[in-house]
Amino acid sequence: MKDDFDPRRVDVYALVSQGKALQGSIALVRLSRLVDGLPEQATGEAGLAHWEVRGATGLGTAKTGVVSGQPLLHVHVRAGLVLECQRCGAPFTHPVDAQCTLQLVESEDDLDDELGAPQEDDENFAEDYPDKVVGSRHFDLLAQVEDELILNVPYVPRHDVCPGQAGAGDASQEPAIERPSPFAVLEQLKRKP
Repeated sequence: MKDDFDPRRVDVYALVSQGKALQGSIALVRLSRLVDGLPEQATGEAGLAHWEVRGATGLGTAKTGVVSGQPLLHVHVRAGLVLECQRCGAPFTHPVDAQCTLQLVESEDDLDDELGAPQEDDENFAEDYPDKVVGSRHFDLLAQVEDELILNVPYVPRHDVCPGQAGAGDASQEPAIERPSPFAVLEQLKRKP
């Protein structure tokens, strides 16, 4: 593909038929759906999302749930998102290194097609069945990159160990003050004749 391609208008069917890959980077601040409600993102190299999208054709195995010959996109995204710790309120960098496979379908009606879809009660049920998206000759790859980043924002972002709490671990090792059980009074009443 050309160096001057527009990642918001890609012929994904050509990408699949040629088995080619596209890659690039985008500043996180340009992904408005992602950064809405997040702290200010880093600038420079630290504030970039690096992505690669590769076209492929499904082989049609039972383990993948993909119909043979079905066009696929393999998406790989790496970024360092600045999030706010819900425990201490301090910002921290959450690394994202995510991969997914998207199965291209012709229309929105095909999104609900149950052919090859996994059943939860099936013993071969796999969570890694590809998500379906409507393909196009003017496909927005950056929207898919942004979706993947959004899916990788933790529901409750937090540090593994909050800054300034290194010594707090020692305090938590001290025995807790024992308080009487609210049911102790009931136990005493039960024992009275």
